[in-house]
Amino acid sequence: MGGPSGHAGTAGWIAAGVRRRGAAAAVTLVCAWSGVWLAIWLLVADALAGALLSALGSSISAALVGSSGTSPGGAALSVAGGALRGAAAGLVSSLVSLVVDEPLQFLAALGGGLLVSLGLLAACVALEPWLLRLRGFRRMSRREASRVMPLLEVEAADLRLASLPLVLMADGDDLRVRAYARHLVIGRSLLGEEIGDGPAGDAALDAVLCHGLQHWAAGDGMGDLLVRCCGLPLVFLYNAGYRLTQQGNGLIALVGWVLLWPAWLLVRLIIRPIVAVASRDQEYATDRAVAATGRGEALHRVLSLLGELEPGQSGWDRVIAATHPPLELRLEALEPPP
Repeated sequence: MGGPSGHAGTAGWIAAGVRRRGAAAAVTLVCAWSGVWLAIWLLVADALAGALLSALGSSISAALVGSSGTSPGGAALSVAGGALRGAAAGLVSSLVSLVVDEPLQFLAALGGGLLVSLGLLAACVALEPWLLRLRGFRRMSRREASRVMPLLEVEAADLRLASLPLVLMADGDDLRVRAYARHLVIGRSLLGEEIGDGPAGDAALDAVLCHGLQHWAAGDGMGDLLVRCCGLPLVFLYNAGYRLTQQGNGLIALVGWVLLWPAWLLVRLIIRPIVAVASRDQEYATDRAVAATGRGEALHRVLSLLGELEPGQSGWDRVIAATHPPLELRLEALEPPP
């Protein structure tokens, strides 16, 4: 496995990627492994169920015995509502007491989550070639390699990199280029007519590859993988909810939203803003690094044509891609000052 120059071996390269997403990984770890998402769901479910059962009990009482009495059905619903509220309140209070009254146990839970996350991170890095091929990515053909590899070698020299990542191809149309921990995955459509042909198309392809190569060299793929591993329970819940809401059946989408909305809340309103704090600066820095190699004009052109160069495929990937700066501001930063 290669790494960018300036880092003392693979360990230093991994550490560089971890530092770029350290704060986001810590917040994600707390949100995913502390049980806060379950506490939020139970709090809201408790309030809604209590209100609904109370309203139904009152309606049944009024319908059967008038406003001066109490019906057996209303009493049963009131008891059910009380039992549900009691169970939810007990679990929520136990989670709160775990943090306030027993911080060592809380820290132990986070420590266990961290160990699981780091173990998963190591496994994903080691097994990345197999995992990416399992997702449908493939090796380059000789024709593809003859076009891509000479460009990457020149770009690596311009970026002062000591080595290159492993390269795989994606045949789908929804991926252009993405930096992983050990790999650079290139969308096959980039080698077609999506960015034009002739010298202009070659320059655009060169700029896109240089942009992805700089992301890999800076360790952004490793950092994104760390955040994903630290938030594994939330990633699973969010992607499940995203898939349910993308179904054509409105009832399935409603069920997915009702069950999994806390994951949406935490991912969209807490984790994404934290990731965006560092992600936007890093994206501008990557654009500047590409421009410093003389490819700024070509990058400006291809951004204007394609928009986002690392679009997300799953729900979680789309959230991370949305942390990039607005396209218009990236284009403005690549333009010469007025």
